[in-house]
Amino acid sequence: MPPAKPKRPGLPESPIRPFHLAWASYLYESMTDYAAPLDRFRSETGTALDLGRPDHRLALLKFLNEWGCRPLAKDWHWLASEELDRWYRGAQDQLRLLDGPLAELDVTRLSDLAELFNSLSAFIAAQKVRNGQEIRVSFGPTAASKALFALRPRTLPAWDGPMRQEFGYDGAGESYVAFVKDVHRKLVETTLSCEQRGFNLEDLPAKLRRPAYTTACQLIIEYYWLTTTRRLSLPAKRAMREWLGW
Repeated sequence: MPPAKPKRPGLPESPIRPFHLAWASYLYESMTDYAAPLDRFRSETGTALDLGRPDHRLALLKFLNEWGCRPLAKDWHWLASEELDRWYRGAQDQLRLLDGPLAELDVTRLSDLAELFNSLSAFIAAQKVRNGQEIRVSFGPTAASKALFALRPRTLPAWDGPMRQEFGYDGAGESYVAFVKDVHRKLVETTLSCEQRGFNLEDLPAKLRRPAYTTACQLIIEYYWLTTTRRLSLPAKRAMREWLGW
């Protein structure tokens, strides 16, 4: 028997139903502590994060710690802040091209994103000693994606290790670009599903009574985080109708 054909990296083909986005949003806010750090972060920086400001850089690093990026050790935030400042000074022009809703983004603008991601991922965020040897700790692919999400929440999604493993992404910049394109495609698919139900996807966060800074891109990532990282199975509509009748 020939070996099984490798699975193509990427998100599942089917659109995410608005019902499942709504249910995932409810679970995310109800059963996790991750909404509160984002609330605090946005209250400190607003929606226009400026990494040219030391206070914004430190707010971002604290937020990344609270969002699970523990290798960014607090004792070394001064070093990570310097690295972020250096990266941001060279990245601003490219970041401006990546603003706006992801569903409206021209994916041809993503040509420089792999380089931006790789450079941020490789920057040194901390140092530690193990077995007498000094080890330099980089931002890495998870923290880099979450920092990019903080900078461009409508355009650039966050990911983590379980997502990469589940969907076949390898953590390099080129793979992150593929992930962004896949999320772009997913948003377009889900936009059509929302329109068939009489509303726009961009209106969904407000319909779910989420904070004003919440984006459709964020809802998509919360859905995949719950169903992939946390391994939750969301209920079908039929089951919900049955339960409501009890």
